[in-house]
Amino acid sequence: MAERGTARFVTIEDVARDANCSTATVSRALNSPWKVNAATRKRVQASVARLGYRPNVRARLLARGTRSGSICFLLSNRQFMHAFHARILQGASDRAEAMRLQVLFACCNYSPVAPPAKIDLPHILSARGVIDGVIVAGTNYPNILHALDGLGLPYVIFGTNFIAGDETYVSASVHIDDEDGGYQAASHLLEQGHKKVRFIGDVSVPWYRRRYLGYARAMTEAGLPCDPPTGSAYRGEMEMGFSAAADLFDRGVEFTALFVAGDVGAVGAVRALKSRGLSVPEDISVVGFNDEEAARLCEPPLTTVATPTEVVGSECVNMLHSLLTGSEEKIEPVVLRTELVVRESTRKESRNGREAVSITRG
Repeated sequence: MAERGTARFVTIEDVARDANCSTATVSRALNSPWKVNAATRKRVQASVARLGYRPNVRARLLARGTRSGSICFLLSNRQFMHAFHARILQGASDRAEAMRLQVLFACCNYSPVAPPAKIDLPHILSARGVIDGVIVAGTNYPNILHALDGLGLPYVIFGTNFIAGDETYVSASVHIDDEDGGYQAASHLLEQGHKKVRFIGDVSVPWYRRRYLGYARAMTEAGLPCDPPTGSAYRGEMEMGFSAAADLFDRGVEFTALFVAGDVGAVGAVRALKSRGLSVPEDISVVGFNDEEAARLCEPPLTTVATPTEVVGSECVNMLHSLLTGSEEKIEPVVLRTELVVRESTRKESRNGREAVSITRG
């Protein structure tokens, strides 16, 4: 039995055992108290209060062959509202509306090492019954899935931002093909004649690491050196892009193009280059990733890799609906393709083998 106060893991069997009666008696005491004698009813009520039991309304609905018709979009470890995840939410909401489902929004911040029972899940989840299932978005770790398992709630995760070891496999997940997107970004720069292309992105973060793998594959296929990645996301993506681009230039590293594995980071890189007296794309071409609003507002507008964020939300709803309706189709991860969007931050390399931009310092 769960520790006192962790109500979300207390079951009707726990109450029955504590009150020294059957689960059927507990159910009658809670739902039809007039059918239970006063002494037993008080004993059950005392156990419920002592253990912190909350009736599983969802289980009642399922027993009647019905559902609440509501699902929760749970945004974890991200600011409200993170633009990227807001677009996923929009896609989920549009699809849910078409299916006559209601989407309820909730936030959750937790440590990756917190025991599942200690994660402070939103009350809408721990109360159990208001919703039928959960779309787990944001940045997540295996412990929150264990917490949801403890609630008996079906869930689908946005797998791109799921951080876990290789041993963790989640079939009910929707992913963006980051590696292919990285390959498209690097290939575009190579097609433009660039041979000195550097990658900016913190590869300790899984999605940046997958984008680097795509970059590395394109460079290797072209017979060019695959330089190590640079950048730390510790202070945020904007600072990552600015600091990494400035550092490359200040150290005299030769490059004619940058692939920055995030649009906000690419904006930071463009600012760093301009602060060093360089022009984009005349001196340096820059490619971002995600096609966020920042890419369109950047000066010049960024060439970037567009991610199908709203489709992610729609596919999450489709998959969750299959879980809830007991579809006989096997649930498998869905991987969505990205698409290169060419704007004004890239141009053909015309230096024809001359020294790259680092020689212009000072």
